[in-house]
Amino acid sequence: MLWFTYQSPTPGEVKFNRLVLGFIMIFGVFFQNIELFYFYFTINLITLITTVRFSPTSWLLHLIELMLKRSICTISPAYKRSYFMNRESEWFELFARLLVSSIAIGFFYYYPLTTWLIGIFMGVFMMISTFFGFCLSSLGYIGFRSLQKSSSHSSELQELTTNKNCILARNGFKPYARCDYCTLTAPQCTGMQFNGFVFAIGFLAALFMFITDSLWRDFNIIAIISLLFWLTHKVTINIDHLARADFENRELNAQLKNYNESLEAEVSRRTQELEKMVKLDSITGLVNRYEFEQRLKAAIESTKNDEAAHVMCYIDLDQFKIVNDKCGHIAGDELLRQIALVLKRSARECDVVARLGGDEFGIIYIDSTMEDAQRQGQRLLNAIGEYRFNYQGNTFRIGASMGMVGIMKECCTFSNLLSQADAACYAAKDGGRNRIHVAHPEDAMIQERRNQMQWIGRLEEALINNSFVLYVQPIVPVLDSLQRRHYEVLVRLRGENGEIIPPMAFIPAAERYGFMSKLDRWVMENTFKSFTKIWHEVSEETYFSINVSGASLGDARTKDFIRGLFGNYGVPYHTITFEITETEAVGNMTNALDFINEFRALGCRFALDDFGCGLSSFSYLQNMPIDYLKIDGSFVHDIHLNPINRAMVDAINQIGHVMGIATICEYVETAAVLHVLNELNVDFAQGYHIDRPFAIETLFTPKGL
Repeated sequence: MLWFTYQSPTPGEVKFNRLVLGFIMIFGVFFQNIELFYFYFTINLITLITTVRFSPTSWLLHLIELMLKRSICTISPAYKRSYFMNRESEWFELFARLLVSSIAIGFFYYYPLTTWLIGIFMGVFMMISTFFGFCLSSLGYIGFRSLQKSSSHSSELQELTTNKNCILARNGFKPYARCDYCTLTAPQCTGMQFNGFVFAIGFLAALFMFITDSLWRDFNIIAIISLLFWLTHKVTINIDHLARADFENRELNAQLKNYNESLEAEVSRRTQELEKMVKLDSITGLVNRYEFEQRLKAAIESTKNDEAAHVMCYIDLDQFKIVNDKCGHIAGDELLRQIALVLKRSARECDVVARLGGDEFGIIYIDSTMEDAQRQGQRLLNAIGEYRFNYQGNTFRIGASMGMVGIMKECCTFSNLLSQADAACYAAKDGGRNRIHVAHPEDAMIQERRNQMQWIGRLEEALINNSFVLYVQPIVPVLDSLQRRHYEVLVRLRGENGEIIPPMAFIPAAERYGFMSKLDRWVMENTFKSFTKIWHEVSEETYFSINVSGASLGDARTKDFIRGLFGNYGVPYHTITFEITETEAVGNMTNALDFINEFRALGCRFALDDFGCGLSSFSYLQNMPIDYLKIDGSFVHDIHLNPINRAMVDAINQIGHVMGIATICEYVETAAVLHVLNELNVDFAQGYHIDRPFAIETLFTPKGL
């Protein structure tokens, strides 16, 4: 803080004052008139005492501007920073010039040469200061600040942010606003770097007092002008660097601003895309499963708070797999998009339409009774039934099965609601497809479906915990029922309390929900393990029949898995018979034939299981290379009492023998049944009369065999 009041001058007053005083000094030098120096110091002293704003030069400036009616000493705001120091620097300039002017006036008559040298130095320095913005007081201020500098000013941070080319900056002094640029990379600064030039110019100007020869005077003038031009050149280069740095900084700021704006726009766009990805299905544009579940939860809450009623509809397309298999997934995606349009057109604006995955869709009919929802659902089924999908010359008729469940105040929980709707949809499929099934708490079909759905979790857990167990049942020749070297492998499940759960409790659920391939692989691997144990313990060849589900027939991974089992365990191919049910063989004829031909070529044998209970046709047996024909037990269990069943078994047995296929009868539960089979010349028998299923571990000992 200054200890006296100081009023800062305007930029124009500073510039005009320095110009006037500078010209007075130049005239004194070139005219070699020492009285002009006295005049200069007098005006300078008056100016400093009265401050620049009220000095004689300021009055002259205002008078000239008043006469011309315009400003003559304006400074552009862009360059205003080059003409002003901070307030402390201005005070030191005032003090230094006041001291020098007083000394010069006091010694004027006694030591004129001293006054002459001081005047020349100040005059030249003042002219340079006028054009390039530095002043005599800088030296004094540098010394003053150097004494007061603390160790903190020499910290690493300051060294990193200070231009080492600038004497002023190195000493902690920033006399001008433009010195903020010392943190940039200008190679030189317009600070005290040019004191040498100023001293040389002042020294050459002082020689005018002693040079009388005109030639040397001309050389002196040329040298002064050359130094001034060189100084101007150096300062101009430095100012160009500073201006370029300023321009580049502004450009970089503008680019940074534009980049930030574009980045914010991109972030906003990506955020919107992510929100769409979270909420919308990428193929159909409908609400996806996650968002559907959120809105379903909101609908459930609204029934509790607002006593509203809604209906949830679960839709599964029929014949969608045919389109995918025949025309590819691109056609399937296009079908989904077109079906989505049909669903949206049939629903109201307030309803929620979603794709839940695959060919499954969901609708929440908001504020709707079950009767209204059924009418809307039936209109939707009619629209889907009338729709024809055309793709690359192929036309497909699409159907849908629909399950509905009411969302009311006394409604069940979220998870139960979804399971009920899913079960109702599959009940509609089982009921003949292209229809609506409404879920009711007392619905036995829905309850069965839900029980099956609950089984899937238990089966997955059983697979992880290895809770499945293998049982076997002998398959023996009818003529020698004591020969027990061929066994059908059966699977059971050990319950939480150690009880053995029969297969029909969980096999339907496993078949319906795609678990059979996993179960088949477990059965096969553990059968092969048991085979190696039996061979190691009893050294007797044993034959196993293993059931293969329809899901495994067309699964390339399962076929690779089986080939790997034969290689890893060294089981002879001819000891394994794969059993395929008649329904699965006929329904998946291509996959069944591929599977049979591949492993039969290796030496495996094949049996057609449950023959007679499904799509029985002797014609396809001619094209199916099988070794055994297992006649379904429904014809066998009462064959000794039912002549029709006896005739059926006899016909199947004779045709099988003509085709070179051995026959096996199941459900042989009495000696009378076995006697009839012997009369009919059936090859093999299997049933409780022969032996009940038992754990496969029993075979590990010679006694068990």
